Amino acid sequence: MKPLRLHGPTLGAGDVEGRVLTHDLGPDLRKGTVLSAADVERLRQFDEVHVVELEPGDIHEDEAGRRLAEAIATLGPLRVEGPVQSQYRLVATKRGLLRVNAALIGKVNALSGIALFTLYDGQAVNPGEEVAGCKVTPVAVPEQVVREASYLARELRLIELLPFLPLRTAVVVTERLKPRARTMFGEAVSRKLGWYGAKLLGVDEVARTREAVAAAYARTAEAAAELVLFAGASAIDPLDPAYSELERAGGELIRFGMPAHPGSMLWMGRLGKATVLGIASCAGFGKSTSLDLVLPFVFSGSPLDLASLGHGGLVEKSAGRRFPPYDPD
Repeated sequence: MKPLRLHGPTLGAGDVEGRVLTHDLGPDLRKGTVLSAADVERLRQFDEVHVVELEPGDIHEDEAGRRLAEAIATLGPLRVEGPVQSQYRLVATKRGLLRVNAALIGKVNALSGIALFTLYDGQAVNPGEEVAGCKVTPVAVPEQVVREASYLARELRLIELLPFLPLRTAVVVTERLKPRARTMFGEAVSRKLGWYGAKLLGVDEVARTREAVAAAYARTAEAAAELVLFAGASAIDPLDPAYSELERAGGELIRFGMPAHPGSMLWMGRLGKATVLGIASCAGFGKSTSLDLVLPFVFSGSPLDLASLGHGGLVEKSAGRRFPPYDPD
C-alpha cells in the first residue's frame, strides 16, 4: 500500500483510477472511496488529495472486513450486516447463549489493522441483537492478515451462539405457599422458563419430608425430566430431604453454594440425565439472582463451571444487560 499526495487542480483520470481516498472531502468523497475517472472534476476543487495505491496482495477495508465477518458467522446462527462506516456487525438469528473466547479475540486484534469487538462471554441474547462487530482500520491490509484472522476466528471457534434447548423441566417446591405467593411463583416460573422454550412438566408442591421428596424425585424421573428446579430446601441443613433423597435416588450433589449475591445458596446436582438446580426459597425466583447466570448455560448445553461465575457475580450491582431479557418486547 503506497501513500500518495496529489495536486487536485492538475489531476487527470490516470492519477486517481483505482486508488483509494484516505481522508474525507465531502459526503460523496469519504475515506475509503475507491476513485474513478468520474471523480476527477470534484477532486480538482481541492488543493491536495491524499490517496493510497493498492499493491499486489492488498485488500480494501470493506472486502477485508466482510471476509472476517463471514468467517465468524459460519459458527452461527449469526448473520452479517453492513458495512456501515466500514464496520460489519454480527447479529443473532436465534435466541441463545453467546460464548466468546476472550483470549483469542486479543490474539486476532494483535494482527495489524484488525479490530474485533463483542458482547461479554456468557450472555443470553435475543434474535436481532448485535453480538459482535469487526472492521479493518486502515483503508487496506495485506491479504495474509485477513487469512490469518479468519482462520483463527473460524477454526478456533472465536464466537459461538448456542441456541437454547427445549428442556423438559420439572419444578419441585417444599414450601407451603399462600395463594398470592403461589400465583406470583407460577407467573415467574412461566415467564423465565418460557423464555428459554422449556417444556414445563408442572409444579409439584410437596411436604418437606423424606418420603414426599423421594416420591417427587421419582416422578421427575418417570417424566423423563432434563432439568429439575428445586425450591425451598434448607440452605444450612445437610440432612434436608432435598439433598439426602437426591443421593438415595441415585443422584449426586455436585456443588453447594454459588459465588454470587443474591443467590449464594444455590446448589447443583445430577439425577440420571437431569440437571438439578436448587434455590433456598420460592420468593427469590422472580428476582434476578445467581440462578439467572446459570440457566442460560443449562438450557444451551454449554459446560458450566459455577466457580467461574464469581466474576460478575455481584448480581445486585450489575447492569440489567448482564441477565436474560425475560420481559416481553
